[in-house]
Amino acid sequence: MKKALIATALLGVIGMSAAFAGHGDGFGDCGGKGGHDGGFGGRGGDRMGEMLTEKLKLDDAQKTQLETIKQEQGTKMEALHTQMQEQMKALRAENETKIAAILTPEQAVTFKQMQDDRQKRQQERLESMKKRLESGTL
Repeated sequence: MKKALIATALLGVIGMSAAFAGHGDGFGDCGGKGGHDGGFGGRGGDRMGEMLTEKLKLDDAQKTQLETIKQEQGTKMEALHTQMQEQMKALRAENETKIAAILTPEQAVTFKQMQDDRQKRQQERLESMKKRLESGTL
């Protein structure tokens, strides 16, 4: 019973780690460079700027100021995103260390293989994304 409980907990943690693991490749995880869709810094930023320009009838000086605001927000969002990625990576490493500490030597070998397999899949996804970006089929 205890081994089944440990195995279930282990699978849950690995699943969570895998779910967060894909967020580290830097290719539009949250709507593109700088933020979520629809925000000033993301892919929707141009649409938001166009909507504000049209609906509010911004003059040229206001358009320039809006562009500066968008650029500042994009920079801040990118820095925050990077910081969050680093924190999640550290948390995953901490969790994996704690998990490894409770495993038998045989389980540790299997756990290491699972980690290696996950890392390989991540690398394959990254390579696939790079190819799609280069070919323009994204």
